[in-house]
Amino acid sequence: MVCDLWCASFLVPAPMSDHSSDEARLFHEGIRLFNEDDWFEAHEVWEDIWHDASGPKKHFYQGLIQCAVTIEHVRRGNPRGVRNVWANAQKKFVGLGDVYMGVPVRRLLDTTRRFILPVLELDAEWFNPAQPRGRKLPVDWEQVPRITLEIDPFS
Repeated sequence: MVCDLWCASFLVPAPMSDHSSDEARLFHEGIRLFNEDDWFEAHEVWEDIWHDASGPKKHFYQGLIQCAVTIEHVRRGNPRGVRNVWANAQKKFVGLGDVYMGVPVRRLLDTTRRFILPVLELDAEWFNPAQPRGRKLPVDWEQVPRITLEIDPFS
């Protein structure tokens, strides 16, 4: 009987640890918020799991956070923030492949770049630190990026 119980324990997947289930919940919550145009809150939620991540996963979460913050800077009319955060966001995904943790990284980067390109192409005066924030930036809000998982990395 001991062998039966011991052997059976290898056939049943181990339950997710509290940390893994928290990560899964927060990961999905961040995607939901991002797709509902609540980029600030998406970044806040992902920061909760980024702190505990390491290696490539840490860079991945930083990239998601910075993509959300880039778009939030667009919403707030801050072209310097868009340019600066976007430059860092792209670097975080280097070496992760086209899809990481189910997120189509290449597509996210491409759609974000297309969305913010009119901001990046503004005259230099727009990026002058003396210029006020809160200006309407020339983007097409119908083209705002969305994240659709190709697979659920937690299932």
